[in-house]
Amino acid sequence: MLTENEPLNSPTSDRGTFLGPARVRGVSGNRVQLEFPDELPWATLALAYPYQPVVGDTVLAAGQGYNWYVIGVLQGNGKTTFAVPGDFEVLAPRGRISLIAGKAFQVKSPEAKITAGKLEVVARRAVETFTNATRWVKGAWQIQAGRVRTHVAGDYQVNADRIVERADHDVRIDGDKIHLG
Repeated sequence: MLTENEPLNSPTSDRGTFLGPARVRGVSGNRVQLEFPDELPWATLALAYPYQPVVGDTVLAAGQGYNWYVIGVLQGNGKTTFAVPGDFEVLAPRGRISLIAGKAFQVKSPEAKITAGKLEVVARRAVETFTNATRWVKGAWQIQAGRVRTHVAGDYQVNADRIVERADHDVRIDGDKIHLG
């Protein structure tokens, strides 16, 4: 029986199925415990995507009595994991694909390949670490920098048809022996 102050569609009303927000109080496998002012029912996840709720999430719940389902996530901090047994493709044949992350973006694979007509990387700071690296540039390789510093533990070798080096100020070459010609 409804009291005077009870909403028509509250989880404790006798008027049918409740549909509305609920706070997640507990999680156990594919079931979550919902928190209402006077009821703590367990609900089955019925989401169209593989989201794993966490305590404190606000979900969209539907149900009554012992039959409760989570059918949406209104505010969540849980993890969504897409796992497939074989190949996985994301296609946008006539559009773009944007991946946006608030904290970090990571790609981990034994092999990664990027094929593009134009590749642009923009970053405030870049760090590259390789065991071995090879670059093949058919046209020109140009570097514009405020400073360039190169440290080589072993030999440093440059082969070219012609080398031109210019300095506005001093040029310093320091070595045990300097061979010219």
